[in-house]
Amino acid sequence: MTSRFAAVALNLTLRVWIACFLVEVLTHPDDRRFKGKAIPVRNLLIVGGLSLLFPALHLFRRRRARYPWWTDDLWLSLFWLDMAGNSFDLYDRYTHFDLIPHLHGTGASAVAIERAFGSTRRQAFLASNALHAALEAQEYATDVLFGTHNVRGWWDSAGDLLAGLLGTAIYLRTERLSRSRKRKRAAGPAALRRLEARALTDGS
Repeated sequence: MTSRFAAVALNLTLRVWIACFLVEVLTHPDDRRFKGKAIPVRNLLIVGGLSLLFPALHLFRRRRARYPWWTDDLWLSLFWLDMAGNSFDLYDRYTHFDLIPHLHGTGASAVAIERAFGSTRRQAFLASNALHAALEAQEYATDVLFGTHNVRGWWDSAGDLLAGLLGTAIYLRTERLSRSRKRKRAAGPAALRRLEARALTDGS
């Protein structure tokens, strides 16, 4: 119960904070932190679409199950970190700060995809990095076609993609180890009961 309460509280906090980031960028579109990056459009898509992915999946599932609060929190965290980077001016103040959200975002999305769709680790790895590559291509294309300035150069995109590959490897490995430990803990009492039952049977 405590874990679930914490997950719900974190979910609400992330959603309120993301909404605040959206209000800030919509009311200050010419702020130097946001200008020339197409931030209002991107943040509007996040709040209006991608941040609602897990509520939508849960709503349209045929079989009702407990809502995946922690997975949704993980999913929301990648958007929160990206939006926080712009709001707190971290992208412009620190040249390589963007490696952190690219590493976390790609890794978190891989774990969320694996959990939500029952994908294998390989499928989640490929899907997450494919989405990441598409995002990088979109940022480069908007820079060329519409004059935005999201990409500093080829080295910036290369670094982001490498960070994404590293992030997915780390997060999926961590998820695998976590699941393995949970299975062992769950099997522990059951295995002990089987041994006790066998001892009683042998003794009789």
